[in-house]
Amino acid sequence: MSLSGQPSLTETHDAQSERAAAFLERQRCGAWSDADKAELDAWLAESALHEVAWLRVEGIAARADQLAPYLSVELKRITQVGGKNFQYRRYIFPLLAAASIALAALWGGPFVASLLQPADRTDSTDIGGRTLLSFSDRTQIELNTDTAVRLRMTTRERTVWLEKGEAWFHVAHDAAHPFTVIVGRYRIADLGTEFLVHRNADNVDVTLLDGRAVLSTEGVQTATLSPGEEAVTTPTGLSVTRKTPQELADESAWRRGMLVFRNAPLSQVVRDFNRYNTTKLVIADPSIANVQVVANLRADDYESFLQIAHDVLKLRVDREGGVILISRGPENTKKKAAHLKRSL
Repeated sequence: MSLSGQPSLTETHDAQSERAAAFLERQRCGAWSDADKAELDAWLAESALHEVAWLRVEGIAARADQLAPYLSVELKRITQVGGKNFQYRRYIFPLLAAASIALAALWGGPFVASLLQPADRTDSTDIGGRTLLSFSDRTQIELNTDTAVRLRMTTRERTVWLEKGEAWFHVAHDAAHPFTVIVGRYRIADLGTEFLVHRNADNVDVTLLDGRAVLSTEGVQTATLSPGEEAVTTPTGLSVTRKTPQELADESAWRRGMLVFRNAPLSQVVRDFNRYNTTKLVIADPSIANVQVVANLRADDYESFLQIAHDVLKLRVDREGGVILISRGPENTKKKAAHLKRSL
């Protein structure tokens, strides 16, 4: 499920549910005017997460309505006092409706997760895409460009398989229901954490921003990460290093749609821009692969980077179809372009 619209980072899941419940209570238990409807429509239009919250409380209220006739029979039976029937219908149905709305706000998380969400689901982004997934337990997962995940988020199990790409996780800790991210043969178990995971062809990077996380492989604990630590796994081993606050901020910059390079080699810059754009950059001259780049650019703004490459780094930029060649070579690069196209 990819949600359109950007949720407010200051509005919590509880606040969304409570606001939706307040609207529903006014609609079903009190006077509902055109102004009220306009206010609800405007709130729903602000964010897709508002629509989710509204559907959540509506769904729970509908289920409570289905139970109301059965509950009212029992309530009628116990409220017959002195041969006189208490006017239960006048009071009980509004109370049941109000109670269902309150339950929607308070229990909307795990209850709706079990009723409305499939046990298994997949989510993905295209090249250059980014999407935020929010769950009823207050866990959030943001998918970076060209990322695919498989999820099992229920009241009993919380497991995410990162098939490819990169994701940010903000996990609501629940000791009774551990949260696990599986990346190939590696497992990351949260201890109330916020972390980044990046998977590519050869290795897995796990950067812990807050809390603690346990990284293991094939059932054997490999490392327990503390905030600011990054674990990099390779086919031959694992290394753990500590990052500065600035380095952590730079690694998280993609969540703002930015790429930050501080004396990064040209090869890394090209690789990063190619992750976010369908137009591919190619280093046509291997001797420039380690040229240092300092820049802070939007992930989709490779044109500004090419301008820096030409004007500041004095490199050559040639466009050959859908490929952009970077070199310090001679004017005629067509032979190189043809060779590189065949290798792509």
